[in-house]
Amino acid sequence: MQSAAPNAQPAYPTPEPVLATRHRESRVTMQDGRQLFVVEYGPRQDDLPPLLCLPGLTRNRRDFEALAKRLSTARRIVVADMRGRGNSDHDPNPKNYAADKALSDVLHLLDALRLHDCIILGTSFGGFLAMGVALARPRALRGVILNDVGPHLESGAQKFILDYVTAMKPQPDWAAAAAYARDLIGHGWDKDDDTWQRLARQSYVKGPDGILRLDYDPGIAWPLKHMRSQADQVDLWALFGALRNVPTLALRGALSGVLLADTLIRMADAKPDLQCVTVPGVGHAPLLDEPAALVAIDEFLDGV
Repeated sequence: MQSAAPNAQPAYPTPEPVLATRHRESRVTMQDGRQLFVVEYGPRQDDLPPLLCLPGLTRNRRDFEALAKRLSTARRIVVADMRGRGNSDHDPNPKNYAADKALSDVLHLLDALRLHDCIILGTSFGGFLAMGVALARPRALRGVILNDVGPHLESGAQKFILDYVTAMKPQPDWAAAAAYARDLIGHGWDKDDDTWQRLARQSYVKGPDGILRLDYDPGIAWPLKHMRSQADQVDLWALFGALRNVPTLALRGALSGVLLADTLIRMADAKPDLQCVTVPGVGHAPLLDEPAALVAIDEFLDGV
């Protein structure tokens, strides 16, 4: 796929339907004994580099389920719940939700699952982890897909993320959960009611009391609340620079307040071979069911 201007909007064909496929579930033990829940799709071994999908800060493996099924007819796809999310173990020590511990978990996953010479698709925080892998273990990567994440966050975006993570907002039923998601992030999004219902079911789990709660440990907010003073000391552009020799696709939601258009332009200037695609009708972050995103991912994977 040729590099494109960040705001280029070519016409996209309708994506092919998701194909049913088998999957394998497992739990991978980290070095401190905590376990991460992993789902694998497609062949165990083939000639194509495997794809590891890393969710956003509060998200889980379900965000990638449809994409994994679609791509796994010929390629091994691995989707993981990070520590404290989804079906993975919660950690009684909230300090272990810091970014360096999350990166350590990802590096351990690469070893435990023999994901050598792989491609990483990271949404938001998962994209930062992909950059961290490029810095810590560059030979492990064949390519990276960054989904609405870059080396600069506006202060307003940082505050929104912190407020969202700490709010939790239990919901009485699925209709209320879908409405809350639409009200929170969906202004101007080109998505129908079914999509918001699906997003709610990817985000919440029902407790014994029938109340829906977001599927993550509230403790994941600890690093955000207690380490904000260090945020300005981290050179995210240097982290992005670790991708200089790694083929990279950057997806941006056209309405995103997290990855701004100017930031994507700066990223393309810093890495001239960066492949940039702006996904119309969505903000942070594209759900990866959009035709623009699917075509871009397909072409990038074919090229890698």
